[in-house]
Amino acid sequence: MKERLSLGAKLGYGIGDYSFNLAYQTAALFFLFYLTDVYGVAAGVAGIVIMVSKVWDAVSDPMMGYITDHTKSRWGSKRPYLLFGAIPLGVMFFLIFYSPDFAQLLGIDDPAKIEKYKVIYITAVFILFCTAITIVNVPYGALTADLTQDSHERSVLTGYRMVFAIIGALFAAAATKILVGLFGSTGVVKDGQEVVDSIFGFRMMGLVYMVLIVVVVLATFFSVKERGGAAKKVEAEKESVIDNLKVIFTNNPFLILISGTILNLTAVLIMAAVVNYFFKYNLDREDMVPIAFLCLFVTAILFMPFFVWLSKKTSKKFTYNVGMGSLSGVLVLIFFFGDKSIVLTIVFFVMAGAGMATNWLSAWSMVPDTIEYSEWKTGIRREGVIYGAFLFGQKLPVAIAAFIAGQTLKFVEFVPNVAQTPEALLGIKALLTLVPIGFILLGIVIISRFPISAGVHRKILEEIEAKR
Repeated sequence: MKERLSLGAKLGYGIGDYSFNLAYQTAALFFLFYLTDVYGVAAGVAGIVIMVSKVWDAVSDPMMGYITDHTKSRWGSKRPYLLFGAIPLGVMFFLIFYSPDFAQLLGIDDPAKIEKYKVIYITAVFILFCTAITIVNVPYGALTADLTQDSHERSVLTGYRMVFAIIGALFAAAATKILVGLFGSTGVVKDGQEVVDSIFGFRMMGLVYMVLIVVVVLATFFSVKERGGAAKKVEAEKESVIDNLKVIFTNNPFLILISGTILNLTAVLIMAAVVNYFFKYNLDREDMVPIAFLCLFVTAILFMPFFVWLSKKTSKKFTYNVGMGSLSGVLVLIFFFGDKSIVLTIVFFVMAGAGMATNWLSAWSMVPDTIEYSEWKTGIRREGVIYGAFLFGQKLPVAIAAFIAGQTLKFVEFVPNVAQTPEALLGIKALLTLVPIGFILLGIVIISRFPISAGVHRKILEEIEAKR
C-alpha cells in the first residue's frame, strides 16, 4: 500500500509538536532546577511533587484516548481538542512558572508555612498542566494513524513531526535561560556578574511561551483536516473503558514498545534534568547551559534524515537501538572526561545529540504499527486509547527522572547556590551519565524483542484490507 502525503499536510501536522515540546521540554529541562534553585523548594520534595502528578496521568491519559475514540463533532473526533484545549494549555504552562510570593500574599513569615503553600500550589498547577497536555496531545498524536497507513510514509511523517518537536525542544533549551536573564535583568553587578531577578525572569518567560503555545496549537487545528478511514470504529454503547484497557494489555508489540521507551526516555530526561546542575556546579560554567542544549538538539535534527534512511534500509527497532547505544557510549566518555575541559564536554554533547534523535523518531514511528496490530487482532481500530497509553509512557519518565534526580541530590546532601562537596559533585556526574546508561541498556534489551518488521506490517495491512 503506497500513499504519499503532500508537503503541506506534513508541515501542517508536524508544526503542532513544536508547541507541545516547547511546553513539555521546558518543564522537563528546567522545572526541577527552577523549584530548587529559584523558588526555594527542597530537592527531595520537588522530585516527589513532579512524581505525584503522574499518578493522575495514569488515569487521564488512557481515559482521554477513550474519549477521543468516542467523540463525534463537525470537526471530527480529534481536532476539537486542539481548538478548545489550546488556551488552557498555555495558561497552565504560565502558572507553573508564576511562583506566587505567599509571604506577601498571606502576610506570613513562618518558613514552614510558606514551604507548605508552595508545595500545595506547585502540585496543583503541575497536575493541571499535565492534564492540559493530555487533553490536546492525545488526540494530536492519534492523527498520525489517520493520515497514512504506509509504514515508511509514517516514518517520514513522524520525521517532520519530530523535527518540529526538536525545534520546540531546542527553543526551550537554548532560549529559556536567555529570556530569564533578559527579563530578570536588574543592572546590578555583584562579584563581576549581574544580579538576575530569576523569579520575575521565569514568570515573563512563561508568559512569552504561553502565547507561542496557544498560537501554534490553533494553527495546527486550522491547517489539518481529519480524513477518517475505512476501519471499523469503536461504538460507545458497546465498548467500555475496561474493554479498551484490555486492548492495551493484550497488545504485546505495544507493551514491548512502551516498556522500552519508558526506560530510554527516563535515561534521557535524567540526563537533561541534571545538565543545569552539572554545568553550574561541576564546571562552574552555568552560562554554557544554552550552548550545551543547543548542541544536543541541533545535532539531533541534523541526524534525523539519516535515521529515517537507516530505518528504511534496516528496521525501526535496529535504528532505535543503534541511536540509544551510541548515546550510552558517549555518556561513558562524559563520566571519565567531561569535567576535564569545557571544550571537550561540548564536543561530547554534540556526539550525544546524534543518538538522542532516535529517542523521538523511532519510538513515535513504531506506535502506528501497534495500532494496526491491534486492529488486525481485534477487528476494531482504537488510535486514541493506544496513543493515550503511549503518551502516559512519555510522561511517566518525567516523574521517574525527577524523583531519582531529586532523591539522589538529597542523598548526596546537595545544597543549592553554594559550593558543593566532592560527594555531591560525584552524585551530579553519576546522574548525568551512569544512571542513564543503566536505563538505556535495559531499554535496548526490551526493544530488541519488538516483533513488527516492515514485512510483517505489510502482511498485517493486507489481511486488514481483506477483512474490510
